[in-house]
Amino acid sequence: MEKSSLQTSSYALNFGTMLGIATVFFSLMLFFLDAHYQGDTLSSVVPLILSVGLINYGIYQFKKDNSGFVSLSEALKVGVGISLISGIIGTIYGVILTEFLDPEFMNKTFEIAKQKMLDANQELSMEDANQAIEMSKKFTSLPIRIAGGLISSVFIGFFVSLIGGLVLKKTKSE
Repeated sequence: MEKSSLQTSSYALNFGTMLGIATVFFSLMLFFLDAHYQGDTLSSVVPLILSVGLINYGIYQFKKDNSGFVSLSEALKVGVGISLISGIIGTIYGVILTEFLDPEFMNKTFEIAKQKMLDANQELSMEDANQAIEMSKKFTSLPIRIAGGLISSVFIGFFVSLIGGLVLKKTKSE
């Protein structure tokens, strides 16, 4: 099979940047509406829909520009690359949000989580809720948040591009 003359990295960079910027704009909208604490369904689903759409569109565009051919490995390279670039942009935004724009973000988020725990379980004591929150705080250091953001972005991108690649796959030997 011939090697494609197209570079998957350029598609990953272009579409990853678009996805990262779109996600940051959505997150900034939530921030300015003071809705970035709630963690409701909409604030989780919209970035996922953006990811699925732009990753698959990036794979489709690569296929279109490659005379209608794309292998599964090329689709994975494009998709995981898109999600990695987007994850880097999103993680940088997350650090800026929690360290500069809203330094009390983590504390406020933990207070909301504690209140939700107490509302959901009437038998839970305040002491147990505080203990659970203290345990959770150990996993929210800056390096862990950065690593977690990048790993989760690549993980989601892998599965989205795997499914998209299997659907869009068409090799020259077929």
